[in-house]
Amino acid sequence: MAFLSGLSRAVFRGCILILGSLLMLGGTSLAQEARSRVELFAGADVNYRCIMLNERVYDFLIYVTPGVKWHFGNGWLVSAQGAIPVVNQWAEYYKYPKVNIADISRQLNLGAHRLKLSAGLFSNDRYGLDAKWFWPVCDWFALEAQAGLTGYWTMSGDFGFSPMERLTGLLSARFWIEPASTEIRITGGRYIYADYGARVEWLRHFSNCVSVGAFVQAGNRYGSVAGGRRWGGGAVFIVMLPWQGKEGRAFKVRPASNFRLTYDYWADPYGMKMYRTDPEENERTGNYSNPGWGFGK
Repeated sequence: MAFLSGLSRAVFRGCILILGSLLMLGGTSLAQEARSRVELFAGADVNYRCIMLNERVYDFLIYVTPGVKWHFGNGWLVSAQGAIPVVNQWAEYYKYPKVNIADISRQLNLGAHRLKLSAGLFSNDRYGLDAKWFWPVCDWFALEAQAGLTGYWTMSGDFGFSPMERLTGLLSARFWIEPASTEIRITGGRYIYADYGARVEWLRHFSNCVSVGAFVQAGNRYGSVAGGRRWGGGAVFIVMLPWQGKEGRAFKVRPASNFRLTYDYWADPYGMKMYRTDPEENERTGNYSNPGWGFGK
């Protein structure tokens, strides 16, 4: 009970802090969604690792991920997502259902700038406060930043949490190349396990709702300690799923908005990891409902 009361106080203080900031900025946002609406959706989270153990080439960890989003006007959004394990070949820790995300956020449009503030429970077992900023400088160049103040929390088996004192921050330069609908991103910063790293990513966006990409990255804790390898690379594949229902409905049930696959050649569970504040966040649609850049023009 002491843990629960301590966690409740920490989450409550964080939410009050960011909600106060959101309310103070209430007059600066554009009216984005005049009508409230609720969306129920479900997807799957598939994880695998290449390991020769127990006569298996791959170990799988598969979750069913039901979620809900409540848009209640003027950029406000409440979102939540659960994770129910259906296949677990990894470890005892992963056998428990959990809350993946449960937060409140608001998007503010300040001229050409986009600002999104969030508070609550994030992915990767983090809770706290998050701010995202996006500035499309011109048609082919944009700047993006993210800053967070978070702590660790878990409900997998035993409850546990840490103080909300971990600072994270990312800064990205994004380049858009027409007519190929190609994007190049250069990102660097401090990640959730207090490590530092940089990443260069190439993304090709197709008009049929498919994006493919490749990346290289390097960090001070990324990769193999024994081998001294601190760099790696991989690929990203994103498909926006159909049957999303009619726009403008006050209530709809749909599948998850996208299927996203990341292949990391030198996979590291703790190097260069960042949390998500939106259950359906991906590189194609980004963090904003109307970014005014790239596909969002």
